Amino acid sequence: MKWLNDWLGFFKPLQVRNLQIFWSGQASALIGIWLQVTAMGILVYDISGGSATAVGVLAALNALPFFLGGMLLAGLGDRFDRRKLLIAVQCVQWLVAVALFLLTVLDMLQLWHLYAAGLVMGVNQTVGFPTQQAFVGDLIPRRQLQEAVGMYSLVFNTCRAIGPALAGYIIAEWGAGTAFGGNVAASLPLVGCLVALKGCVADTSAPRKQRGAGRKASGLKTVLATRSLLFIMISALIQNICGQSLYQIVPALMHGNPRNTGLILSAVGAGAMVSILFVLPFARKSDRVGAKLSSGTLWMGCALCVAGVVPVVEVQALCFFFAGLATSSLFVTSSSAVQLLAPPERKSAILGLFSIVTIGVQPLAAMGWGAVVDAWGVQTTIVLAGGLEALFSIWMLSVPSWRHFKFSPDDCPETT
Repeated sequence: MKWLNDWLGFFKPLQVRNLQIFWSGQASALIGIWLQVTAMGILVYDISGGSATAVGVLAALNALPFFLGGMLLAGLGDRFDRRKLLIAVQCVQWLVAVALFLLTVLDMLQLWHLYAAGLVMGVNQTVGFPTQQAFVGDLIPRRQLQEAVGMYSLVFNTCRAIGPALAGYIIAEWGAGTAFGGNVAASLPLVGCLVALKGCVADTSAPRKQRGAGRKASGLKTVLATRSLLFIMISALIQNICGQSLYQIVPALMHGNPRNTGLILSAVGAGAMVSILFVLPFARKSDRVGAKLSSGTLWMGCALCVAGVVPVVEVQALCFFFAGLATSSLFVTSSSAVQLLAPPERKSAILGLFSIVTIGVQPLAAMGWGAVVDAWGVQTTIVLAGGLEALFSIWMLSVPSWRHFKFSPDDCPETT
């Protein structure tokens, strides 16, 4: 029954009470954000007269803060208490949801409002995403970090499976305003959970005299000097430019149809959930990180190619489900490796760079893919994106040092 012990061992972080509290609030917030993001994409497509490029612009504005101040903003998690910082981030998220809800209900919503909201959400995400990852590391022993990242990904992708499908139904039946109202309500529990964790987590803010040093310590310099970190970043860049960026323009790929948009995005989340529950518990035993990452991006690229060749929404949903299988495995493997390889004093800064090559590049690539959709059509775009991802993956697998690169949490000493 070794396989059963391996499988059950993957879920050990769920027994940590502090993580239970944090993830329960995070689940509510994530469902809310998926309601909002899905509604925003559909509204932009409708208001712009069916422009895929306009949807891509929304995604690009969301990414702009990552590139203008990603490293600096992400480094806030190394300089200030992460719990308090996350409370501030969630309060801003709630205010954006309230503004969109009121503008929609009062029939005052314009395209620029959605673009402005996307930009503010981008700033919020730039601070929040790496801080959340580092905060999870504060709540769990280092040796269980990969499992904890896996559980966080399970929460995220469960919400990705539920949120867009729920949003598609709500928008089709009651309109986008109801989806924004849902996020207003769903954003608040996380604040309460973070407040409840006061005293359960050590203050992670750096001493005042060390805060300037955090800015001077270049996360980028560390990555460039560490070959393994550099290759992990390149792999993530390929995955997100050619593969996951398409998720950002699904409303355009589905021609603004709320139900089909929800179906495709939920298929991705469902695939990711299945991967976390039945693939990662066993795949984590392999320490061949390079082969796992590039094989995953190859799988995703091939799935997208099939989705482009067969223009039937049910078949495309199945293909995006298979792409989702790779999505969560890639994130958990790369994110946990980056956290374990990063020096503790530069963790948030390096996670900020990781956020740029994952979350940050997706919307900018999506804007480009949106223009390709307008010029060449949906099917050609999906085949081109998937084909490029597959080709780059094959190239990386041809590099012996990367293909044979091995790493496990046991290679890193326990730190505090």
